[in-house]
Amino acid sequence: MSMHAMTGPWLMVKWIGLAIAATYLVLLVVVFLRFRRDLSRLRRWVIWPTVLGVFISVSVPGIFEDVMFTRICFIAGSIIYVGGIAFLLRGLAEKNHQTLLKAES
Repeated sequence: MSMHAMTGPWLMVKWIGLAIAATYLVLLVVVFLRFRRDLSRLRRWVIWPTVLGVFISVSVPGIFEDVMFTRICFIAGSIIYVGGIAFLLRGLAEKNHQTLLKAES
């Protein structure tokens, strides 16, 4: 039996993580479409959770090649995406979207 078996509780964690990542991706698309005329005004924090989440959940486990470490990194990446979701939702809910957009010069 492979050490990467996808059964039991870990399978549930994987599906929850996948749902979190998909939700974050959809919100990013919504933000990019909503502000497509003002993309240059979007703050860097809009994209940083994507960069950090992918680095931690994909790149770092490839270096250490340990199943438990890979799982921990996947969970850490999912937590970063949850933070990104909260940031995007807060920014979209604000009246002037000041969390998402830089002030006009």
